[in-house]
Amino acid sequence: MKSIPDVAGEARRAWLFEMQCHQRAPQSDFECCLAYRLCFIVAVFVIGLNLLSPDPTPSPPARAAVRHTV
Repeated sequence: MKSIPDVAGEARRAWLFEMQCHQRAPQSDFECCLAYRLCFIVAVFVIGLNLLSPDPTPSPPARAAVRHTV
């Protein structure tokens, strides 16, 4: 089977490497400020507590007395 020639392959790989090496810069000054980071940390903490907290509904006792109705 014959392979298809890739004329722009080397340039594409160099461009992709450059794009992956540079980290994304913050979009605004607000993202760099301490208040933004604190709000994000608090939000993650609250979400984590909600996910890891036990179920608030009480479970029935192990030996519940059942009364039969007539």
